[in-house]
Amino acid sequence: MNARPDTRSPEYKEADQASTTAVPAVRARQGVVGHNVRFVLGFGLAAIIIAFLVIYLIYFG
Repeated sequence: MNARPDTRSPEYKEADQASTTAVPAVRARQGVVGHNVRFVLGFGLAAIIIAFLVIYLIYFG
């Protein structure tokens, strides 16, 4: 559904006026690289597996 230009929020109006030049891949990337993201994901996944194992043992063990 297309809104009339005068009813759109200012952020969209600014985005429409922004240039459409190409941005290098490194600058275009939105996520943060590093900061031990793999370790956080690994420890979180391990904690969930252990938690489900403990819950399973409590109810069915």
